[in-house]
Amino acid sequence: MLKQTILIRIYYWRMKVSRKAYYGLRAVLALAQSAKALSIHTLATSENLPEDYLEKILQNLRRAEIVKAKKGTTGGYILARAKQEICVWDVLYALDGPMKIFSPTKGDLPCLHVSHCQTNQVWRTLEKEIEKTLSNITIEQLTPRNTKAQMTNSKSNPKSK
Repeated sequence: MLKQTILIRIYYWRMKVSRKAYYGLRAVLALAQSAKALSIHTLATSENLPEDYLEKILQNLRRAEIVKAKKGTTGGYILARAKQEICVWDVLYALDGPMKIFSPTKGDLPCLHVSHCQTNQVWRTLEKEIEKTLSNITIEQLTPRNTKAQMTNSKSNPKSK
């Protein structure tokens, strides 16, 4: 286990999450903290994201059943499931697909040399560990405990502190 932890720390700094996944996770977190549906414009403005790009991201998240669109004058986007049922991996996978740390140019098999197969196993193990870790982090865990509504209630009711 210690070797895996060290390996993850060594290679972690080189891994990059796509801008699409980064923006998508920010949008999902903003929706999780909102008591009402948010329009694309409101969400883009509050998160300082490009509106056109955010619209495409939200379409992908809607297809993955992470968010849903609500029509009407109070319409916009809301989470499709409870925030404790959505994990970070769900969002990243919906936007970027499976995470590949290393992809040999000619596929995984057949390996031309034994050392190639051995090193491929290291990368596959790392990918599985990343997926496992991100699958254990829910959106609920990432949202602040003190939302604006809770803060307002605690200010008006000193006993709630």
